[in-house]
Amino acid sequence: MYAFQTSRFHTQEPKWLDCKKYPKSALPAADARWLLDTGSLTAHLRRVSAGHFHVEVMFQHWQIPRLSERRLLGMGDRDWGLVREVRLHCHNQPWVYARSVLPATSLVGRLDRLRTLDNRPLGHLLFTDPHMSRDRYEICRVPAAALASSSSQQNSEDLWGRRSRFLLSGHPIMVSEIFLPAFRPW
Repeated sequence: MYAFQTSRFHTQEPKWLDCKKYPKSALPAADARWLLDTGSLTAHLRRVSAGHFHVEVMFQHWQIPRLSERRLLGMGDRDWGLVREVRLHCHNQPWVYARSVLPATSLVGRLDRLRTLDNRPLGHLLFTDPHMSRDRYEICRVPAAALASSSSQQNSEDLWGRRSRFLLSGHPIMVSEIFLPAFRPW
């Protein structure tokens, strides 16, 4: 079982690149369709796992987000956001690590409900919102060193990730997703 070392991952933030700057030949063919898919990852994971899907909340606290996250969201250096880190499990295996940043200024009015997601998937709420739009993806490769295994086994492969900014009635929210070694939906 893999667990992100939140503080270590925080200091070793991946280099995110616009998906248009990544040549498709650089992406692994089997993963490319998942990395570049614009649909709901939650819905896809539920489908390929035949409903054997759940969300494990690892961290959800108010803090000042990382610099690149603040820039993506148009936040100031002292602006706070609700940072949520979860693992998406399929067949009781962690397939995806997701980090979401919800700026305090976005959690107003009807979006105030996002403060108390608990173990409900954010993706479901985003994709059922008729006022949602999404910017194109940024892609990254994350060194496996950003992971630690509770069984002390180290995985040497790099992991692929994506992130994008969602707008809900004009309010920004960022979601990043890192595909973990157990992610094998095919």
